[in-house]
Amino acid sequence: MKLFIMTLLLCCSIFLFNETVVSGNAHAATQTAAIPPRTVTAPVIIDKPVRLTELREQLMREYSVKHYDEAMTEIVPRVVIVHWTASGEAAGVHQYFYREARADGTLNVCSQFLVDRDGTIFRLTPETMLDRHAIGYNWCAIGIENVGGVNDAEDLTEAQLHANLALIHYLKEKYPTIQYVWGHYQQIAAKQSGLYKEHVPGYFNPKVDPGPKFMQALHKKLKASGLKFFKP
Repeated sequence: MKLFIMTLLLCCSIFLFNETVVSGNAHAATQTAAIPPRTVTAPVIIDKPVRLTELREQLMREYSVKHYDEAMTEIVPRVVIVHWTASGEAAGVHQYFYREARADGTLNVCSQFLVDRDGTIFRLTPETMLDRHAIGYNWCAIGIENVGGVNDAEDLTEAQLHANLALIHYLKEKYPTIQYVWGHYQQIAAKQSGLYKEHVPGYFNPKVDPGPKFMQALHKKLKASGLKFFKP
């Protein structure tokens, strides 16, 4: 009897030891599998938000249901679309984007970012908020507006080029889902990406911004990034 009890205690000890080792190894495996937070190097960005209200969210949902057949306020970014404002100063652009609704009561136009003539970067909305800046692509696009392009002049500055490069690098690093960069005027060619989505027949506006010269410069500087461009 004494021998039986001792044998039983020994077996229990071995079982408990093995359980501890397995549990410890499982914990170690879990710790190893955990991905540390992505370190993202951001350029200097000044937050200058437009009105971010429940009304804007409601209008986002209405817009996305009408155009994409899905109520959305957030996007998974797949593309960065570059624009110009066709105006000469940032304050007026911000004021124009500031209100929630257009005159017809629909969601106002806006982009996530605005870059001033001196290269200052303003963040107008959260980066993954659905903004209205590019027909057919708002559901997956982050927009960068550049102050300039009055009368369609290709006059964006060197400072704006460097700011766009820094901003696009940051966005690509932060959101690995981003695969494309194109100019607003390339919206038709960009249908090759498979990202175009529009449920309103005939809804289209021709665009020339931000001009081939600016897009050529971006493409040249971002060749090594792995991002996909269309011929400027």
